[in-house]
Amino acid sequence: MKRRSFQPQTTSQQNRHAFTLIELMIAIVIILILLGLLIPAIGAVRLRAQQSQVRAEISSLESALTSFKADFGMDPPSYIILHEAGTATWDQHSKALIRKMWPQFQFGLDRDINNDGDETDSFELSTGECLVFFLGGVWDSTGVAPNGFSKNPADPFSIASGGTNRQGPYFEFDTSRFTDIDGDEAAEYKDTFPSQQLPYLYISSYGGRGYRTTELPSIPALSVNVTNVYHQGTPGDPLGPAFKLKSYQIISPGADSQYGTGGNYSSDKNFPAGRTVEADNITNFTSGALK
Repeated sequence: MKRRSFQPQTTSQQNRHAFTLIELMIAIVIILILLGLLIPAIGAVRLRAQQSQVRAEISSLESALTSFKADFGMDPPSYIILHEAGTATWDQHSKALIRKMWPQFQFGLDRDINNDGDETDSFELSTGECLVFFLGGVWDSTGVAPNGFSKNPADPFSIASGGTNRQGPYFEFDTSRFTDIDGDEAAEYKDTFPSQQLPYLYISSYGGRGYRTTELPSIPALSVNVTNVYHQGTPGDPLGPAFKLKSYQIISPGADSQYGTGGNYSSDKNFPAGRTVEADNITNFTSGALK
């Protein structure tokens, strides 16, 4: 039996092996470059898809608000104080709103709006809290989800475990997205961005009577300081007419969970340095993010 002899590699063979290694290194570099280009593109596509999902939900909220208005003759307010005790003194603004929505409302009745066994609570609802309350209604007897309003015109805030004698809910809220950023036990609703920390803002113009800047949120601990709704005009110029002048504005803080301050907005003008966080806000008067 012949033994196979091992011949030393020639120089050309060694060069071929070295050249193959160089080719592999070049291929790896090319792949890394392509990944560097592709990953941001994938991220941008994902962001646009998330923004489209939020804008679609805002459209659904608008449809729900239209249904509410059809039943009650007005858009929901964005600020109101509700009282459980029949002896409570209602402020003029809140009482007038209740009278318009429920003309036969009995202010002298004791009621347990939040079903906690106590009929002495008062609830100061603003912006996003009003969106949840008026589209969802009072919570059901289990405290799991909003259950609309009673059709009893004297006591629409009565709790019920079910049945058909209810108006609403007008919107099917995902209860996992409820939040309470101001800690007052009144729910607000976050958009669909996975890491969202802040809720939708809802601000009513009260049928065109005007937006009330006093209703806008200011929570320094969360860097929230909204000073204006959005107006038509160049940022930095005097305020122009408000968008959605006769209805309402819905504002998502976008993927960065920052509202900014609000004010003038023009689609072909950039935000100034102090307002760049607003570029990814999503509203009911634009088809996507502001910029």
